[in-house]
Amino acid sequence: MKLPSIKLFIFIILVFNLSSRISAKESEATYKIELGSINIGSLRWAINIEEDNYKTTMFLKDKGLFSGFYSFDGEYLSEGSLLDGVFVPSRYKQLWKTKMKKREVEIFFNNTEVTNLILNPKENEVARVKYLNVVGLIDPLSSFLNILTKNGSAFKTIDGRRLYKMSLQVKKKDTNNISKKIYITDYFNIWADHKRNELKYIVTKQSLLNNEDKFFPNNIKIKHKGLVFKLTKI
Repeated sequence: MKLPSIKLFIFIILVFNLSSRISAKESEATYKIELGSINIGSLRWAINIEEDNYKTTMFLKDKGLFSGFYSFDGEYLSEGSLLDGVFVPSRYKQLWKTKMKKREVEIFFNNTEVTNLILNPKENEVARVKYLNVVGLIDPLSSFLNILTKNGSAFKTIDGRRLYKMSLQVKKKDTNNISKKIYITDYFNIWADHKRNELKYIVTKQSLLNNEDKFFPNNIKIKHKGLVFKLTKI
């Protein structure tokens, strides 16, 4: 290959890499997690949007003296396509670890249809609810993103162990902020013979002054197992 050809080849590669970076939108936020007035851990949330594809990840980690009492480590991933502005997943993965247990979930989708569900450890129970080849299901992260970015108000959701509807039922707006209360309804446990819903609602507060905050609320409150967890962006 002649020298001018080599230079042209390198130039094309550089331009391609630069244009790929420009077309990609990467955003990240970090939250402290509090139970009452106690700082129990942190959440790092990242979103990468490139053309019509997205990937979002969350990493949870315990912190401080609380970790000696109750340690936790969580990793969540959702990736898929943006179809008419709606987040539609192709894959969801979850890893949750404490001192007592470790659970992994991986779900594969095809146009909102669950094609495969992998659990580790494997579930010995028979599924009480049909979930395979059911159209209209997406993962929790995608449901949450859709509600935050105003792309719908109710989404049928599967997290590997439960089926439920994530629904925006209360929305308040002032000059600078918008608050949303998301309820968990139509709850079914896939592997257990009960409908006990441990996740009750999620409340978010987003700024209307910064376009970056359409993904990352300033505050998130989660009621789970009777406790209210507060997440504050730092």
